[in-house]
Amino acid sequence: MPEETKNDMTVKLTDMFIRKIKPTGKRFHYTDKTCLGLKVRVSPKGRITFAAMIRNKAGKYTTYTIGTYPDVSLSVARTTTDQIRLDVKVKGMTKPSAPVVAKIEKTTLRELLNEVQPVFAKNKKSWRPRGGAESSAYTRNTIERVFEPLLDRPVETLTAEDFAVVANAYKPVRPLKGKTTANGQVSRALAYLSPVLDWAAHRGRKFGKIGVGRPTRLNVAELRRIHDPASDDPTIKGKRERVLNAEEIAAIVPLLQYPAPEKIRRRNMLPKNDFGPAAMRFLLLTLARREEVANARWRDIDFLNGVWTKPEVKDTSGEGRSQRLPLSQAALDLLRTLPGHSKGNGSAFVFPNRDGGKIDNWNRIADQIQKGSNTSGWTRHDLRRTGATLLEELLVPIQTVEEILDHTNRFAKTEASGSAGHYMVVTRIMNDTVDPKVAALTKLSAALDHIVATVKPSNPA
Repeated sequence: MPEETKNDMTVKLTDMFIRKIKPTGKRFHYTDKTCLGLKVRVSPKGRITFAAMIRNKAGKYTTYTIGTYPDVSLSVARTTTDQIRLDVKVKGMTKPSAPVVAKIEKTTLRELLNEVQPVFAKNKKSWRPRGGAESSAYTRNTIERVFEPLLDRPVETLTAEDFAVVANAYKPVRPLKGKTTANGQVSRALAYLSPVLDWAAHRGRKFGKIGVGRPTRLNVAELRRIHDPASDDPTIKGKRERVLNAEEIAAIVPLLQYPAPEKIRRRNMLPKNDFGPAAMRFLLLTLARREEVANARWRDIDFLNGVWTKPEVKDTSGEGRSQRLPLSQAALDLLRTLPGHSKGNGSAFVFPNRDGGKIDNWNRIADQIQKGSNTSGWTRHDLRRTGATLLEELLVPIQTVEEILDHTNRFAKTEASGSAGHYMVVTRIMNDTVDPKVAALTKLSAALDHIVATVKPSNPA
């Protein structure tokens, strides 16, 4: 800062004075003697911003950012401050009518993502970091991968055309397994970023309400005009429909056991440390989601009542919920073959990786099983779909199938408490009844055993 004003932060601002301001590594500001309420704020790196600090009719001070110097001149800043003071202090307006200067904000797209992540994470699990303090959210990762060339540009300078050009030119860093285009990833990135920009612009039915959007509104692009590349991509379907046939089931299921069969032994992995095939079998016997199986801990399994409590299941509402899934005898028998069953460590993962942590190399596991069974073209989620299809073929009521898959929380519609699941266990014991979900999963296990025993794999490995 100029030598003569180190101890006097109220000065008569001039262009020459402002140009001589040097950064000190700390944030500081000057107050203008000429224009009441005008301040010059200096960032640790020397960025200079004009702001108006005005007391409203109720006596409360509010600060209004005017713009950065030299994009906004001193004379324009003073005129704007005078107008804000008139609107707020004299007229009592909650929002001043002073014109917005085009280059007010220098907030970059990356900085905007920093701002919005904790806000969206309150209600959207996909915006929460997936690991430790250094991890980031899946949605943010997707946005940053696709729109990496735009991350450090001021977000207000970006047009819808800028986003469209980058989206259409995006190429994945790594080849996508089984994919010929990156259109699905681009489509997701556009879907995740669009509400971020709406939040910043106070736009739309949700963020147009006062107090819901970003504290200071930004004039940012709207992405709804951008063509979604997934909408007419023949390789992307709204719903995957792959179901394994009987010959594939007969080839795959015998390999899904613990320890991992020698036939599918993975390099540098002892069979006793490879829980992947058993995890796949458990997924098929319970029709659970991949992450639910990966997150399962021994404390979640109630062997006395034969119930698996999933502490957190997929939920689009953002509020979070759990599921209590009764297990078939086949699933319980599988769990009893695992070494963790007798160790008494409730916090341990049921299906750990070689280091005892959460299993996460699902693609590698599937690859080994496909090679060992001489099958191809299926994913771990196709196992879940195949099981659900078998249940429908076995004439299991669709409501029971949906309850097993946990596509909806049926208690929410009846206004019943989430504790109802606990009471159902007690009721079943007292009435000596068989839970329809247990009966269905038992049928599924029997059907799989029957297929393995009677159907010959079409392409034996």
